[in-house]
Amino acid sequence: MTVRNRIDTRFNELSASERRIAKAITERYPISALGGIEDLARQADVSPPTVTRFVKHLGYGRFTDFQRAVRHEVQEAETSPLALMHRYQKSPPEQGLIADLAASIATLESGAVTQSIDLATELITGTRGRIFAIGGRWTSIAAQYFAFQLGTMRGEVHVLAPAASGVMTDRLVDLTRRDLLVMFDVRRYQEELFSVAEVVRQKGVRIVLITDIELSPICELAEVTIPVPVATASPLDTLAPTLAATDAVLARLVEAFGETASRRMQHLEEVRRRISGPREPGTI
Repeated sequence: MTVRNRIDTRFNELSASERRIAKAITERYPISALGGIEDLARQADVSPPTVTRFVKHLGYGRFTDFQRAVRHEVQEAETSPLALMHRYQKSPPEQGLIADLAASIATLESGAVTQSIDLATELITGTRGRIFAIGGRWTSIAAQYFAFQLGTMRGEVHVLAPAASGVMTDRLVDLTRRDLLVMFDVRRYQEELFSVAEVVRQKGVRIVLITDIELSPICELAEVTIPVPVATASPLDTLAPTLAATDAVLARLVEAFGETASRRMQHLEEVRRRISGPREPGTI
């Protein structure tokens, strides 16, 4: 059952104040449901606690749970691969894919994104504990890429495996406030990733989030958020700007770590040569 259906089905059960909230939401749905709790209370001329009672009446434990359901509903209707394909078939874009990608990557030079990249760099270089990276079904590729590259500059860089393996839960238990989690979550956001963010924030772990310009719900918990476009002239979303932003962070980190990164890279090359380099016949 959708959020709109829940409101319609239970409208007669609501108090007068709660009905005002329902009307405020349905008149400008879904935009009216995605702001702050204070904003919605102001629109309906009620108190924030009344909004909390309203969402509980609908079956949601918290206002954030209610908003998450609305976001999920919008995502399914607007940005699923099938919805994007139908939109593309009805109105093919005039701009070519390569030009579109170039324009998307160019937005990373904006002041706001550049500032976020700088802040992310400061957080990563200032982390004395371990650095973990995690992504979703699609963005896990970016998380692995980031961890692989960062691992050449400093030690204790890890990728969190999917929950199904059971390994992720074990790692989450061991995280401390000295650690940092870099998260990749773009539209059709995953509930699992939001739950991971909640768990680590309760442990005092800081979060750097790379997301799309519509913003993952995790942005509420992240210390730094880097928003990038993912829509393209194709019906398929792209990871190109996400990887470009990741490369921008990594490039800043090379400068920030300086000689420390150079020494580690040299040491890694020496170890690789010893393990996999050519050997004389008969030698050990």
